[in-house]
Amino acid sequence: MNKHLVNLTKQISAYAMKGDMGRARVLFDEMGHRDAVSWNVMIKSYIENNRLDDARQLFDEMPERTSYSWNSMIMGYIKGSKLYTALKLFTVMPGKDVVSWTAIITGMCRASRVEEAWRLFKQMPEANSISWSSIVSGFQQNGFPQESLHVFKEMLVAGFHPTSHSITSVLAACTDSASFSMTEQAYSQLYKRGFNTNTRVGNSAISMFIKTGSFENARRVFMELDKPDTVTWNSMIMGYAQHGHGVAAMVMFQQMQKARFLPDRISFLGVLHGCSHCGLVHEGRQYFHAMQTDYGISPGPEHFAGLVDLLSRVGELEEANGVILNMPFDPTPIFWRTLLNGCRIHGNLDLGIYVADQILKLEPYNSSACLMVIDMYALAGKWKEVAEMRRHMERERESRKELGYSLIDVKGKIHLFTTGDDSHPQTNCIYLVIDLLSYEVVECFNCDENFS
Repeated sequence: MNKHLVNLTKQISAYAMKGDMGRARVLFDEMGHRDAVSWNVMIKSYIENNRLDDARQLFDEMPERTSYSWNSMIMGYIKGSKLYTALKLFTVMPGKDVVSWTAIITGMCRASRVEEAWRLFKQMPEANSISWSSIVSGFQQNGFPQESLHVFKEMLVAGFHPTSHSITSVLAACTDSASFSMTEQAYSQLYKRGFNTNTRVGNSAISMFIKTGSFENARRVFMELDKPDTVTWNSMIMGYAQHGHGVAAMVMFQQMQKARFLPDRISFLGVLHGCSHCGLVHEGRQYFHAMQTDYGISPGPEHFAGLVDLLSRVGELEEANGVILNMPFDPTPIFWRTLLNGCRIHGNLDLGIYVADQILKLEPYNSSACLMVIDMYALAGKWKEVAEMRRHMERERESRKELGYSLIDVKGKIHLFTTGDDSHPQTNCIYLVIDLLSYEVVECFNCDENFS
């Protein structure tokens, strides 16, 4: 009897995995005797096939629900973006366990209700490493990196071992917060706990070190990984490119293929960036054309943008313009701005005026674009157009330039500064130091002049 029941349940699961819920349900209805496992398999099958209403109907008919039944429905509603219904079910669930608590906390984090999730987390009768990982990740993914790092510290103090998920969330939080002093600490934690050979964790560590400027550390992590994947190789290629090591990016690209990894769209984007930053125009052209001819990858807007940037930097402006005009899609303003910058650098005024007109058609109120156009008009001696552009900018409030800012990490505390900023509590001391540094620069310059 039990063996027959097990076989029927397995058949139901097999039908469900193929998406044949009709046959699965017929088999379920024909069962003379059903146990909790049979009911749960059928409910779970409906959920996995995106038939929540059918799953709920079966759940309501179930003679005796188990914690697995409740958790399946709660997670099904969360997956289906029906958090309110999941919360209602969670509220009336008898004997909530750590799985149900963790599921609802995860759902609230996904719905950007991380503060409520944190309050709920603190009400948990008993948490585990997965619960902690969920809330650490929730803070990071909702734009609260400092809170994520703080909760991670609490987790360690409470004696819980981090999971690979919590480690990757912390590494991302370090990157998001620009907390350079935390990057080494975070990596020491994963190293101490044996995650340094974990590919997923290693990829996050490489990304963190690259984005925070510690490229040598990123390279060290890469060398320690036993089984790098495509993401690993792409991260390193992009890292070399972003740090101006175009040749190294190309070498890494070749090593990737020798290791029997096929380059993808991101691999080619990285090597194109590397060529662009180093002015390797011949190699860049070769990689761009090889994408389609050798690997069957159709270049996307980002690859065309990389090629235009490369050509504009080295002064191949007519070719760059031809690339823009012959792309299989309409150019966005970034293409024309890239080309305009090349025209400004290399003094091609005729093409620059044409490109400036294209930008104004697409972005008449963008301040950065307007300023670039003004520079080009000024270089061409078109002072009437310069005056008109300035009046145009003054009339349009939309053309205000976005406020730039800088971040600096001092002893683990992040300080943010904007242009002409005097809001920092130590503003007077900061400007005094700047004055002293300026004085030193002038003195050094005068000394050099005297000696020469």
